[in-house]
Amino acid sequence: MLSAPALLTSLASRTALAAIILSIVLSSIMGALRSKKWKAQGKHVFITGGSQGLGLAVAELLASKGANVTICSRTESKLREAVGKVKAAAKTEDQKVEYVAADVSTFEGAKRAIESCSVVPDTVFCCAGGAKPGFFIEQTESDFEKGMRTDYWTCLATSHAAANAMARNNVTNGKIVLISSTLGLIGLIGYSQYGPMKHAIRGLAESLRSELILYGISVQAYFPGTILSPGLEEENKTKPKITLEIEGEEEGLTPAQCAKGLIKGVEKGHFFITTDFNTELFRTAALGAGPTNRGLLDRVIALIGWIAIPFWRNLIADRAIRKHRQQHKEEVLSARLR
Repeated sequence: MLSAPALLTSLASRTALAAIILSIVLSSIMGALRSKKWKAQGKHVFITGGSQGLGLAVAELLASKGANVTICSRTESKLREAVGKVKAAAKTEDQKVEYVAADVSTFEGAKRAIESCSVVPDTVFCCAGGAKPGFFIEQTESDFEKGMRTDYWTCLATSHAAANAMARNNVTNGKIVLISSTLGLIGLIGYSQYGPMKHAIRGLAESLRSELILYGISVQAYFPGTILSPGLEEENKTKPKITLEIEGEEEGLTPAQCAKGLIKGVEKGHFFITTDFNTELFRTAALGAGPTNRGLLDRVIALIGWIAIPFWRNLIADRAIRKHRQQHKEEVLSARLR
């Protein structure tokens, strides 16, 4: 027979377990009740980084679903070519497909870009960005400033301009989608100019998800892995060998495949969207206070991540970096000391 203290401990443990199970079940039910399927048909969508890569693929896919689309980037010649592709993908001939040439890395530029649209957008995708991998000690102040402008500030300025326009014009069910990266969930050698900015986008998404409820604007974020785009070719020009080694022979996804997975997540109302299993492990293992995508299943995947991620970090990533230490000293540090 259990003693009184043992009985109390047993009851407390069972109560705690029941409370955990109940909270998981309730969060799953609340998630299901909260989700409203988003439809592109008839929406006016504004897309930064829309002249190539993921942004262009998103524009083409949404046009095929009946959305009116405005793409934005800095280079007008690329925009003119991209608009032709988006128009060719449109569901009907009467859909509006336009472009705005603008630099959205400043508040003024982003505001001007949003105001240049023929109507106030009710959906905004912040796809502009790019990485310049390299070793931290070799990169310059200019490299980091450019990374902040290209990756974080474009999202911040565009979101600020879009939220203001939607709120002031009483846009119903506005939506802002921010593009982060797998590197917005983890840190990795060679990406100090890029990863922290993508982490900042995650923080921005969590802050705006809460605050923009005031205006009926929903916020979502996408964390893609490797995208087989012109941007990747540019990245690989400066990417350290050790970074390539740790990344391995990852095939990646085409912009069209990423766009398909992204829009599927947007339609389902997922807050943090992923399109590969590795990033899904990182997402569920670091949920924070944001809403889950699949309730109980997210917790199951998180358990796998809590076991698998330390093994990956210690036995693959950190181990490879330690092995590379001497070579790095000879190739990089010696060159800097000459």
